[in-house]
Amino acid sequence: MDRRDTVEIFRARLAESMERAGINRSGLAKRVGVDRSTLSQLLSPDNERLPRADTVAAIASALQVSLDWLLG
Repeated sequence: MDRRDTVEIFRARLAESMERAGINRSGLAKRVGVDRSTLSQLLSPDNERLPRADTVAAIASALQVSLDWLLG
């Protein structure tokens, strides 16, 4: 799988998980300990990067999903 594919899957699953959990960017940012603008960048269709591993782990934990699923 290409890195861009992984980023697209991550973005889609992040948005899906947030919707299912009923949490907005501000709420998730607080739970994860990142700035809201960081989440906005990660959810942007123009984004071509993945966050650091510890950030992905914190996001997965806060949204109660597995790392494997979140990253595709």
